[in-house]
Amino acid sequence: MACPWQNVHVAVLGCGKESPSAYLPNLAADDRLGFMGTAILQGLLNKTRQDDSPSIRYTTWVRSQTSSERLEHTLGDDWKRVRCVAGGDAVQAVVPADIVILGFPPGALQSVFATPGLVGALRRKLIISLLAGVSYSQLQAAMSGTGSPDLSLLRVIPSIGAKINDSVTLIAETAATTHQHRQVAVWMFDQLGQTQWLPESIMDEATATGAACNALTMVAVDAIVDASVAEGIPRPAALKLAAASLRSAAGLLLDGGMTPESLKESMSVPKGITINSVLDLERGHVRSAISDAVRHAIQYTRDM
Repeated sequence: MACPWQNVHVAVLGCGKESPSAYLPNLAADDRLGFMGTAILQGLLNKTRQDDSPSIRYTTWVRSQTSSERLEHTLGDDWKRVRCVAGGDAVQAVVPADIVILGFPPGALQSVFATPGLVGALRRKLIISLLAGVSYSQLQAAMSGTGSPDLSLLRVIPSIGAKINDSVTLIAETAATTHQHRQVAVWMFDQLGQTQWLPESIMDEATATGAACNALTMVAVDAIVDASVAEGIPRPAALKLAAASLRSAAGLLLDGGMTPESLKESMSVPKGITINSVLDLERGHVRSAISDAVRHAIQYTRDM
């Protein structure tokens, strides 16, 4: 699908792994915030180098010079393709943009939108919210309106794979945006991987499921690598083997027409390693622990 616009200006509000204390002084510092905005920026920069890409300009807004320096280091040579507004207010970044991506911490929603002139600057632009747990109605309330027709909103949750153009991006179905803006959003997130439209009523649950999968992957790979090292496999080789095995299994489930049951059956030969590993996991109550973790993640998201 081609981009409906030949010239696009994208502004990302919140980038460069910012600390929440830059927005809300009473919160403890956390260097991971802003990572998703940075990942999206990296993915778009990677994908739009081709001559047939539309003309895209990028602006980021960060609260501190430190965040700007982090972003410059992360982007490397692509830094020269980005205009960064460090400090000051977000209006400077928003005014020239066609698309505005909200990537700051969800808890900073009220303080950011209290910036004089910001809501007015957002009118008639495509506003894409990455704020987990923040509904359309909450976004509209923060913008001091009740769904004004010149505020075009999309609620989007990408995965961290956006950085390498392998995201699974969830987009909440809505009537709060124009048809053309929907087309532009689909084009943009197709550059970053796969997209899936969902009813907003299950958006939080789907977000939590993805987060739980990330947590499971981190814990499982870490445990596999440590055990492999303990048995004599060099750590880099163990990590590569574990990650590649997960990718192969995921490919079979996504593109190979297999289910978890058929995958297990195909790999479980009599007295084989795989089936004995499965049984060891079952003895450790891993299945129920995973199910509980997913359900707890969903409940946590509902309570945010």
